[in-house]
Amino acid sequence: MGYPVSLPYPYHPNFQYVQYSHLLPVYAGKTFRYDYEDGNVFIIHFFDSTHRHDVGIAGPHKGFNGYYTFNYVEIAPCVYFMYWLEEVYTVSQIADFNRMLVYTHYTYDAKGVRKSLFHSGTITELDSFAS
Repeated sequence: MGYPVSLPYPYHPNFQYVQYSHLLPVYAGKTFRYDYEDGNVFIIHFFDSTHRHDVGIAGPHKGFNGYYTFNYVEIAPCVYFMYWLEEVYTVSQIADFNRMLVYTHYTYDAKGVRKSLFHSGTITELDSFAS
């Protein structure tokens, strides 16, 4: 493919960090609506390739409002594995902008026991940022 590879510091030698530094991801600078099958609906504004603003507008996470710095790997053309840490959750997400589908897995601590949840949904591109 000819993509240049950049290694973030610090990096772990047993994990493949591949980020495409010269090509902006298709989501950068755009706003999307994520409709999850469990009833959660989020408006996601991607400021650039690694900064996002998430607003919960329906479902159990309605009223949620967070700004995140995240890492990503393009695992196929226009398909991104994104991962980040939140105050409560560790989040891993695959966003497929070809099929407009999202798959999200997050883990959290509940009274000393590690729990995890998975949910999936659809992605819709919006015209502008809505909060």
